[in-house]
Amino acid sequence: MKLKNIKISTQLQLTFGVIWVFILVLGLIAWRDTDKIAQQTVDMYNHPLSVSRSLSALREDVSTYQLEAKNNVFYASKKEQEAERIAFNIHITDAEQQFTILYSRYLGPRIDIDNAHKSFVVWKDLEDDVWKQKQIETGQINESLSRLGTHSDLVQAREQLTLSLNKMDAFAQNKADQFLTNASDLKRALNVQLAVFVICILLISIVIFLILSKSILTPLREMRDATSRFREGDLSARSTYVSSNALGRLAESFNELADTIETELTLNERAAQLAGVMLSEEDAHQFSHALLKSLIQHTEAIIGAVFLLNNEKTMYEPFESIGMNKETYHSFSALNYEGEFGMVLATRKLHHIKGIPKDSKMTFSTVSGDFIPREIITIPIIVKNEIAAILSLSSITRFSDGSLRLLDTVLVTLNARMEGILTYRKVVDFAKQLEIQNNELESQKRELAAQTSELTEQNVELAMQKKQLGEANKMKNSFLSSMSHELRTPLNSVIALSNVLSRRLSGKLSDEEYSYIGVIERNGKQLLSLINDILDLSRIEAGREEIRAHLFNMNDLIRDVVETIEPQSKQKKLKLIYIPNEALPEITSDYDKCRHILQNIVANAIKFTEKGKVEIRADRIVDAVQIDIIDTGIGIKAEFLPHIFEEFRQADGSNSRKYGGTGLGLAIAKKYANMLGGQISVESAEGHGSHFTFSIPVKLGAQVKTVDYQGISAPVYKPEEIQHESQKIDVTKKTILVVEDTEAIVIQLCDILETEGYHVMVAHNGQEALERISEQMPDTMILDLMMPEVDGFEVLRHIREEKISEHLPVIILTAKYVTKDELAFLTHNSIFQLIRKGDINKAQLLNAVIQSMLPADQEISNTTATPQQLRIPINERPTVLIVEDNADNMLTIKALLEDSCVVIEAEDGISGVELAKQHVPHIILMDIALPGMSGIEALHILRKNQKTKNIPVIAVSASAMKGDRESFLIEGFDDYVSKPIDSRRLDEVMHKWLQI
Repeated sequence: MKLKNIKISTQLQLTFGVIWVFILVLGLIAWRDTDKIAQQTVDMYNHPLSVSRSLSALREDVSTYQLEAKNNVFYASKKEQEAERIAFNIHITDAEQQFTILYSRYLGPRIDIDNAHKSFVVWKDLEDDVWKQKQIETGQINESLSRLGTHSDLVQAREQLTLSLNKMDAFAQNKADQFLTNASDLKRALNVQLAVFVICILLISIVIFLILSKSILTPLREMRDATSRFREGDLSARSTYVSSNALGRLAESFNELADTIETELTLNERAAQLAGVMLSEEDAHQFSHALLKSLIQHTEAIIGAVFLLNNEKTMYEPFESIGMNKETYHSFSALNYEGEFGMVLATRKLHHIKGIPKDSKMTFSTVSGDFIPREIITIPIIVKNEIAAILSLSSITRFSDGSLRLLDTVLVTLNARMEGILTYRKVVDFAKQLEIQNNELESQKRELAAQTSELTEQNVELAMQKKQLGEANKMKNSFLSSMSHELRTPLNSVIALSNVLSRRLSGKLSDEEYSYIGVIERNGKQLLSLINDILDLSRIEAGREEIRAHLFNMNDLIRDVVETIEPQSKQKKLKLIYIPNEALPEITSDYDKCRHILQNIVANAIKFTEKGKVEIRADRIVDAVQIDIIDTGIGIKAEFLPHIFEEFRQADGSNSRKYGGTGLGLAIAKKYANMLGGQISVESAEGHGSHFTFSIPVKLGAQVKTVDYQGISAPVYKPEEIQHESQKIDVTKKTILVVEDTEAIVIQLCDILETEGYHVMVAHNGQEALERISEQMPDTMILDLMMPEVDGFEVLRHIREEKISEHLPVIILTAKYVTKDELAFLTHNSIFQLIRKGDINKAQLLNAVIQSMLPADQEISNTTATPQQLRIPINERPTVLIVEDNADNMLTIKALLEDSCVVIEAEDGISGVELAKQHVPHIILMDIALPGMSGIEALHILRKNQKTKNIPVIAVSASAMKGDRESFLIEGFDDYVSKPIDSRRLDEVMHKWLQI
């Protein structure tokens, strides 16, 4: 077995095994020689050293014994002699022990020890005899000593003992020298052996290293060189090392890896070439031809064909081929999976047919004849999840694995490229069609050019019309802003004069004639209501109508509507039925709009019902409240139902219709319901009554935009008892200048004021008013704003510039809608009060005039109540401060409240602040446009004062447009009441804040 075929692990194990054997042998030799050295040391100790020590001890015992024998002569008593005798015996015993050691350790002739022992015994016996024979008495000591030192046998024995001991001592010394020499020789031999073995181990290790280096490093270098050549591009580089060991297997693995990489690179190169071929052509035929040519070149195929799916998606038509006879090149069905292509259509995957028998009927016709393929590869080309084409390759030999892998590799690219080619083909076809169409469109273009010119002119006209519409819209807004003045001015004359006639002719006419005046006044008010409806609709359509969210009980609202409408039902002898549903929840919505909706629907039901009843039902449906209004009236025709909620639409629009109306009520109700997130629907049949359903959510949706007019609720203060005695005014000495261009209003005002005894001067325009003031300064001036020549604004500016008239109380009387800028001007010029023209109340007017002439009273101190007093029922009559410059409005509010409240009147903001500080009322009704100091300015002053800062202040204004109302409502007023004053709305506010 060759060394290179031995496993690397085995070679390393053998190498380390040999080294370990040498190390073991070296250790054994070292152990053996070390044992010898140790034995030499032990022998040296056990023999020469032990013998020398025993001989020394023996000599010492003999010498001591002899010396004690001499000293014993001097002992007189027997006791001392006996003690000395015991000491002699101890030395004799020790001497015997030393002879025992000599017998065991002495390496010389045993005869030497025997002779020495005999000499010792002889000497000892002689000494004993001398000891026994001596008679030591007093005077014989010298004789005894002489006998011990001169006894011949004793001396001879002692000398013989000494010679024997010296002989053994000399032998022991010689033996020690011999041991030392042997140890030195053993050391030298051990050093030589160790050196020889170390050298042998080193030599053997070097030999083994060289052998291993040759068997391991040589193949590694060879594989490294092959790897380097392969990395540098020599794909044929392979390792030539052949062995059955690990390095041989490593070389074999490297060669396999190199073969795989070479195959992959070759495959990728061919795939890249195919991709290049596929990208080089755009035309479908040229692309297919180049593709087949390249595939045949890189595979073992000799025939290739491409079939395309036709536009009807039913057949695959022959498109391109190489090597096939086109006469036998047929199409096949895309719906029936037939022939060699059936499996491809069924599985939508590449299909490889192998091992076709030689007697197979599957033949291909070529120029040179028919042939039977050995293998067929069919490739589906999928475009947008559809087999758009099929590519077929046939070979008379076997397709190699490399060819199959090449086809798998390029399949995705082939599908994508074929999709692009087919798309491009469609684009080309489409472009050709477009070219034809473009030729047709070119002629149309010339026609369109002429039309474009016409459209340009039309666009210019439309732009002008758009501009005109914008201006018209501005004019519409301006019209809506001034409508309250232009429409109400003549209406105010009608209402005012009818009111004058009603007072003057009371009791002077017959009842029938006197009722005519009531008809005039009532119809004037109806016309005013119609104007208000038109304004409401205009605000809704302009998106300027706001939603005021309140928490209220739906039962209360329905009862309120029923109480309002009930007189009409009683007049027509109809039953108006509503049974309160106590399960109804409180809802958060706009109370006024909900009331408007219900009142309109119920009023319509009463209006169109001649007999029977009108029933109202209310229930909670999930998160909404549903109110049903059911009547037994005339009903509505089916063709009119879709239009019932449209503006100015009525079921009966003929001139001979029985029921009047403008058709705005339900339209406004529908729009209000939509604003609140609710719905109104109707079911009706002619002659069978109507069923209206109004549903309103319990809470306003997040998409519904609301405006909070509540401000910050303040606690109510309980004032001290207020003296209600007004300062006496001699009205006959007071002069009032009325500046008004409308004769009817002048007549009404003069009638009211002169009846009370005032001296009235009249000016019909601004210029005349200035002249009258220059002639005589009035005590109060009632000023209209809209007048010819010099208007009221100019008159006001002029009188405020004059020192003499800068503090003249001015009461503004107008039907004009006052804008923000105009209101700011009036406030800046300290008007006393602003009164809307219309149904002027005599008491209110007189009160405003009186208040304008009253001097300011002194402040009185007061103790405030705690915040917990808010909304606590007041047992006594609450005190209400009305700050209103319009006498009619003042009288109206006073008439509504004086039965239940103590009323304090202030005609401007300044006096309102002073009276509030003086009396500290429970609640303040504050007009906005006040002379001298506006209601907003007065509110700010009240909020800064410690005594008045928490009094509820209710804004009272006739402003109708959203933007104007917000300008003062968000200033901090606690609530809002609109003009004309609605008694129910006023009662609601008073109850809310005072619970009266």
